[in-house]
Amino acid sequence: MLRSVPAPAQEQRPKKTFPEFVAAVYEDPRVGHEARELLLAIGYAVDLAKREDGVSPLKVARRKLGVEHGRMARYDRLVASDAPRYKPPHAAGNWGPSGAPGCQAPRLRPYVFRARQTPSPLDDEAVVLLRPRPETVVHVGPDHVDPVDYRNEHGICGANSHHRVLEKDPRTGWVTAHWFCKRHKDHADRVDDQVRAQNEQAPEPIPNIGGLLPCYFKADWEKVYKHYRPHWTAPKYGLCADDWPTVDEAAPRTYGRLRAINGLDLEDA
Repeated sequence: MLRSVPAPAQEQRPKKTFPEFVAAVYEDPRVGHEARELLLAIGYAVDLAKREDGVSPLKVARRKLGVEHGRMARYDRLVASDAPRYKPPHAAGNWGPSGAPGCQAPRLRPYVFRARQTPSPLDDEAVVLLRPRPETVVHVGPDHVDPVDYRNEHGICGANSHHRVLEKDPRTGWVTAHWFCKRHKDHADRVDDQVRAQNEQAPEPIPNIGGLLPCYFKADWEKVYKHYRPHWTAPKYGLCADDWPTVDEAAPRTYGRLRAINGLDLEDA
């Protein structure tokens, strides 16, 4: 069961009407289309709950959002997606050799493209062409200059990577991945030695996803998140995205929170 929890006195904020709440949701740059759908559904349910006595607004929202894929309530997935957590960047994932980013080791000589020879079981002189080869057509002007290859431009190896080194930011705990190929394993070992002490002292990562429901509604969201995401653990920075420190360690941002509409708080779910 979900019960509303009183906020500390210093966190009390002015209550918003439903039109003000809708405007705040649409103007919040953190809210994506799915989070917006969830927030508006709960806000609508809170406004509607006064006409449905004894029915929790969250149950009303779950019913209004319906079922997706023929088996799962859309509300369940959207709430689980809003659980506050840190999501590493895509480049820091466990890639295979063919999908990993290019090697970041310094390049020793400029990259030069070499066309691959077409394999043939016969000698070139014995190959009989079925039709004459077309002449090369150039679609560029006389002043065209071929672009510089990115490997030469950035001075990196660029080969398929096999070794990954994760570096944690000492302020935020966020990770940055460094990739190296088999030929540059010595560079991977050197970078790993350089960041080891920094990684050990890095703080718990600041969440960068979720935490929007507590910004607009007052309820026991930790219990709700654990129900829809069983293996989730609450971050030490709090559940509300308003309270998380920014990357540059500025003061936490403040947004208006919809405590209730016409005096109606979130009650049992």
